[in-house]
Amino acid sequence: GAVPVTGACVDQQAALYAEGCHAAGEAKCTYGTGAFLLASTGSVPTRSSHGLVGCPAWRPDDATTWCLDGQVYTVGAAVRWLTDVGIITEAADLDRVGSTVGDAGGAVFVPALSGLAAPFWKPSARAAFTGLSLGTERGHLVRAAIDGIAAQVALLAEAAGAELGAPLHWLRVDGGLTRSDLVLQTQADLLQAPVEVYPSPHATAVGVAAFAARGAGLDVDPSAWRPTRVVEPRIGADEAAARLDAWRRVAAA
Repeated sequence: GAVPVTGACVDQQAALYAEGCHAAGEAKCTYGTGAFLLASTGSVPTRSSHGLVGCPAWRPDDATTWCLDGQVYTVGAAVRWLTDVGIITEAADLDRVGSTVGDAGGAVFVPALSGLAAPFWKPSARAAFTGLSLGTERGHLVRAAIDGIAAQVALLAEAAGAELGAPLHWLRVDGGLTRSDLVLQTQADLLQAPVEVYPSPHATAVGVAAFAARGAGLDVDPSAWRPTRVVEPRIGADEAAARLDAWRRVAAA
């Protein structure tokens, strides 16, 4: 029989909807092959001057909600690369190997394995490890990789806050890397804001289903959920700013 199509949405915008980021200033980040940070701007379209992309989020009932979109090209793909070259054997080693050291030991990683996306937009950029010494261990390389991913996401959040006129109060997150305690803690530290973990790995599917249900005349509210974890920053703002500035200098070189 015929199946009616009553709703459609782009994948990251669908996840934004599912995670309840409907009002201006509410944001989420999905950690998949890449990382995708979207922040709602409500009913106001924004042409970004801080390296993000302004675009429609959704448009039910002829009322458009807009958002800002920022991307990190290689996130899960960077973890696969770490596995391919033998630094770790599987994604679960991020925490096991990374926890053998207290920090990156001066090592810095820029995850530009497929170029740098927002807010740099350098498609010809290449990935780099810097700050290595004879004392650098596998754990330091893993921590540097985590720091590099979290730093670029933090810069996206910083850019979104600059466009919105106020820092993000929290960031909702989903995707495979949210299983890593080190990733979540590093992200909260560099954001200087709580990180709320979405309870399902299928935020996009939940969001699209909600639009389809709405189009079919059903009353569905996908935002009625509780995070499985809320991770708070453990470092101060000065330390976070210093770490971000150090990473930004390497990435911008």
